[in-house]
Amino acid sequence: MFNARETPIVTYGMTSGFSSGDRAKIVLVGGGVGALETALALRALAGDRVNMSLVSTGSQLTFRPGAAFEAFGHPAARYDLEAIAGDLGLEFRMARLEAVAPQNRSVRLSSGARLEYDVLVLATGARATASIPGALTFRDQRDVPALRRILRELDAGHLTRLVLAVPSGITWTLPLYELALLSAARAKPFGTEVMLVSPERTPLEVFGAEASNRVEHVLADHGVTFLPESSATSWNDGTLNIQGDAPIQAERVITVPQLRVNRIAGIPASWWGFVPTDTSGRVDGLADIYAAGDMTTYPIKQGGLATQQADLIAGTIAASLGASVKELRSTHVLRARLLGGDRPLLLRTELDSMGRPSHGTVEAAEADGAAGASKIFGRYLTPYLEGLGA
Repeated sequence: MFNARETPIVTYGMTSGFSSGDRAKIVLVGGGVGALETALALRALAGDRVNMSLVSTGSQLTFRPGAAFEAFGHPAARYDLEAIAGDLGLEFRMARLEAVAPQNRSVRLSSGARLEYDVLVLATGARATASIPGALTFRDQRDVPALRRILRELDAGHLTRLVLAVPSGITWTLPLYELALLSAARAKPFGTEVMLVSPERTPLEVFGAEASNRVEHVLADHGVTFLPESSATSWNDGTLNIQGDAPIQAERVITVPQLRVNRIAGIPASWWGFVPTDTSGRVDGLADIYAAGDMTTYPIKQGGLATQQADLIAGTIAASLGASVKELRSTHVLRARLLGGDRPLLLRTELDSMGRPSHGTVEAAEADGAAGASKIFGRYLTPYLEGLGA
């Protein structure tokens, strides 16, 4: 069982590329919560000891956890990355990272530019790929139009059963639970059955028995049928095939993607492209290169965990530059708000280095069910985005 007191303590020391008297060149790669949390944490902890550049393939931070709610008529927040970079004093470059030369401490961008760095922080996220052949793979805002087409079929009374299917190997399943609850509320007047099919033994089992029991009651109260320990393999001609079990008839099936990472030349990676790191976020075998978020080998992929990894990385960098930083521990606390029911549920559990839960807690929230930036639990990012009016 995981014990928070046994969590490894990060020992801060000078990195090999610069001294505490330098204004370190920090290159941040990524346009998501991991990169922005790192930037905010470094600005707070290291101040003018760092000169930062932000490299992103896009110009916007789109709030992906709000994508499902956007399909149901609640617009998700969007933020201008260049404006945020300007506010934080970062150089902004819209480009793709093509290669890293660790021996020269430089990166090559798709624009043809080369940037030198003292410290490189990678938070490029992961690539969403289709998981269950035939089903609608709901990735983010890109798939809102396709989801709305299914909702129009639901509104017209054309569906007798809608299935939300969790693919095998997916460790973060909460988005499908929210889709199931939202769809069930929409389907109630038409008598359409909404079913959630999952390899999990119990609903949202990563949060522990107490939370799982509470979520099970929420699903039942809202008319969602939960089918545990069931791995969907494909959907075609109205039939959802289940590994080792009888198929399920359903006119439409919605799932979430498998994640893969595009390999970066010069950076070690696993079979599917995920980058191995140590307990402080350093990329294995490389000096002054860190990685955070979905692109790492840490098995649970969730924005709040990415911000915790980013905070640890920022603290390590700031301390190596001579900043006074409170000793940090490499912890993984998974927090989430489950929306879609009558009231939001606040879920929490502690995870070990392998992504295994120790104990979880659950409580009903007093806040409303809006899919705002508060679904991301970032020490620096959440208050910053709220200050922008999220």
